[in-house]
Amino acid sequence: MTINSLPSGKVFLENIPDIIILTAKTRLAVTIALADKTIYEEYLYPADGEVVVSDMADIFRPYARQQLAVSATITIREQTVEGETETDVATKQASLQVLYTSVDIVGVNCESFLDNHFLTLLQECKRTAIGRLEYLHYLGTGKATVTAYYRQHAADGSEETRTFTATAVAGNDIYTTIDVSPSRFTADALDLLYYEVEAGKRLMRFIIDPSQPDCAPCLLFTNSFGCQELIYCEGKHEVNPEYTRDAAYIGGLKTNYRITEQRNFNADTGYLSRDMANWAEDLFRSDEVYIVNFVDGNPVVGKRITINSSTSKNDNLHDTLPRFTFSYVYAQRQHNVLDLQRGGRIFDNTFDNTFN
Repeated sequence: MTINSLPSGKVFLENIPDIIILTAKTRLAVTIALADKTIYEEYLYPADGEVVVSDMADIFRPYARQQLAVSATITIREQTVEGETETDVATKQASLQVLYTSVDIVGVNCESFLDNHFLTLLQECKRTAIGRLEYLHYLGTGKATVTAYYRQHAADGSEETRTFTATAVAGNDIYTTIDVSPSRFTADALDLLYYEVEAGKRLMRFIIDPSQPDCAPCLLFTNSFGCQELIYCEGKHEVNPEYTRDAAYIGGLKTNYRITEQRNFNADTGYLSRDMANWAEDLFRSDEVYIVNFVDGNPVVGKRITINSSTSKNDNLHDTLPRFTFSYVYAQRQHNVLDLQRGGRIFDNTFDNTFN
């Protein structure tokens, strides 16, 4: 048995190498197990002395999506078969950890990426504002620190820094989620300018927008790493309901016997930096998106939505900034929704008081 390729170590779901083995024997017995659960078990017969197992991502995807990362053992047994007698000639095992991703990451191996990056497509800095929620996810259980940079209210406007320990709000022995909302780092008589989050070699900067622009909608979406992120849209938000009426003459009267409502919402991200534009496109790839409402200052995850269409054009001109638009509907069939927590607002988000 000659092994040309056998996955091992840490790998991304979309980058799992094929199993390629040369054999002169009858067949290979291939088993893939997660702890005590076998997820793949097949007898594979060689073609021209070669056995190939490709599209390995399809085997691991449902398990990796659920757990974010899974550890597996691949067992290869080379066998000869004579009549009803099978004999193991050689055995090879490999251990690997598969991290869920729906993105093809090039130019860096999995272990290096995990050591140096948070589980997000946003790799540089994010613009945020006081009052918003911000979370970061990373593989591992190490602690994270936050260094906040301030400007004093005094006339000289001198700067000051303070260091915090980031609060872990979720996770297990595989990953950690930390709350890095800007309100955690505010201080009396100081203006928060920006703050940097460090977890091991990972670094993310959050820049404070002092104008605190209104946001509509606020959306919670599952990103390309299977983690949930928040995006705050700062542009125009519009509702455009459509009604389909099925009518017939009943008792001599024309009657709408069925009225189907579809509430179409049009949203605008507002202007984005190049880095945030690349990250915002992950919203349009997501298969799980929820509206987030703020009730008395507390976030409440609301209705699940489905994005129908999006426009995310971008270019390399120096005098243009990306700005994306998209439309969405409620995922549920019933679109006549009354949310009593929101004081009769038209929009399911933190829209301003114009429509109250």
